[in-house]
Amino acid sequence: MTVFLFILSLFASCGPSDNFGYPSKIVFGREGGTRICSGTSSCYVVEITNYNGDGKTSQALTLDSLEVTYDWLTIKSKRPNRMQLEMTAAPNHTGKRRTLYVHGMVNNDAAEIKVVQY
Repeated sequence: MTVFLFILSLFASCGPSDNFGYPSKIVFGREGGTRICSGTSSCYVVEITNYNGDGKTSQALTLDSLEVTYDWLTIKSKRPNRMQLEMTAAPNHTGKRRTLYVHGMVNNDAAEIKVVQY
């Protein structure tokens, strides 16, 4: 039993524990705005989803840039700084907190950023 738990803990520890240097959460105020989010590895695809997994995936506008917009959030990334994601949130006039999830594909894994706006 002890060996099984040890092996299970090894599998649980595989993968990036640092989210590729990207923050795990970004918070915007109700006024919206733009934030630069930096990591240690570049993302070749960026996806924005809601809690249910519905969303949009980035389209390469040119060979050197990515852009994706879903609901109230837009993300842009341009070479040579693909390790920086420019996140722009529209103003929140709903009076309610809203949340989206950003997944940046790095190699065969993903950085995940929870984006909250009050």
